Amino acid sequence: MLFKFHSAYQMISELLQGVLDHTPNPIEVPQLPNQFPLSTDYCPIDVPLTCSNKTEVKDTCCFEHPGGVLVLTQFWNYYPAIGPDKLFTLHGLWPDNCDGSYDQFCSNSDTITEVSGILRSFGEEELLEKMKQVWKNNNHNDEQLWIHEFNKHATCMTTIQSKCYDQYEKHVNVVDFFRTTVAVFETVPTYDWLANNGIVPSTAQTYSRQQIEDTLTAQFGQPVRISCNKYGALDEVWYFHHLKGSVRMYNNSLPDLYPIPALAESRCPEHGIKYLPKDFKPPAPTHTQPNLPRPTDGVYKHGYLKLSGQSGCLISTGKWYTSGTCATFQLFKAPFGGYNLKSSKGFCGVTVDGELICHRGQQPIQFEFDKSKNQINYGGVHVWSAFNEPSRFEQIPIFSGRKGSIVFKLILEE
Repeated sequence: MLFKFHSAYQMISELLQGVLDHTPNPIEVPQLPNQFPLSTDYCPIDVPLTCSNKTEVKDTCCFEHPGGVLVLTQFWNYYPAIGPDKLFTLHGLWPDNCDGSYDQFCSNSDTITEVSGILRSFGEEELLEKMKQVWKNNNHNDEQLWIHEFNKHATCMTTIQSKCYDQYEKHVNVVDFFRTTVAVFETVPTYDWLANNGIVPSTAQTYSRQQIEDTLTAQFGQPVRISCNKYGALDEVWYFHHLKGSVRMYNNSLPDLYPIPALAESRCPEHGIKYLPKDFKPPAPTHTQPNLPRPTDGVYKHGYLKLSGQSGCLISTGKWYTSGTCATFQLFKAPFGGYNLKSSKGFCGVTVDGELICHRGQQPIQFEFDKSKNQINYGGVHVWSAFNEPSRFEQIPIFSGRKGSIVFKLILEE
């Protein structure tokens, strides 16, 4: 149940003002600010913790679903150096599903094309300046990263949809998302936590995974996820939370977050982890590298998409077909991680129902690619499914996850 506090206050104010207009010296009636008029303060006090409910919670304005796990992620970009020398910079705040999978780009109608102008229009210059310091893109176009994070993740947050505001003002939910994300980021000072336990950037010293994980777990209260790059150097940390109520802030109070154990395993070696300083410069090569062939069109890989254990393959629309020629699909590295998938029909995406589609009007979204298995995954889910096998000349849609009775993996065969 949403409490119409702002409307009630406004109605009372108008009645009171009518009386005061007939008095010799009317006093000024204060008005509530029109920014952030509704908050978790006015959600039911008995709303359950996300991912803990036994029955359906219909009020998604006070209950994040299906993205009931909020993941605060941070970067350590040492080369090229991004952000202050003693700061893990902000990557984003993501509403993952309770099983560790996730949705993305949930509402095309809510996407944005700018952030700075929106924040300035709400008088959030201080927030914007803070974001310029802590929320950095490795290509130095910070605005591009902010737009991407909102469109990919915030559009999947149910508690900041326009219907959840008593008097919705366009883009106030954009402000709410960035206010909350920065505020949650400030609760997890990764650099300081590590430094206080003697773990500091170094070109000579290395650390074990247990040293880093135990140090951060002791401060956060639950096991965290750390990630290393292909050189065995620390480059990212993830903090997982459950949530009670709305993701929004009110009167500068944080959302009601509860740390939980990481839902994904760390991706770092057990020993010898490098934690390189941001003034690190890699050594110059000692010999000339051969001129290796490089792709000229940005394509990372290409080939047919086969279904493990099944006959047939995918055609250019993304459907399963057993009676004709397989389509060639192209895999591109996406700007902010992951991969974009494309056929001759256009980029491929996944609908809100989980169906794989490829067409010219589709905006590119992020898939995952397991290089060791040549396997294409989506949303943290490693299998796909269909409700039936195609008969002759029949084209069957496939879905992410185990929605259908026929379950398989998508394999890119070059």
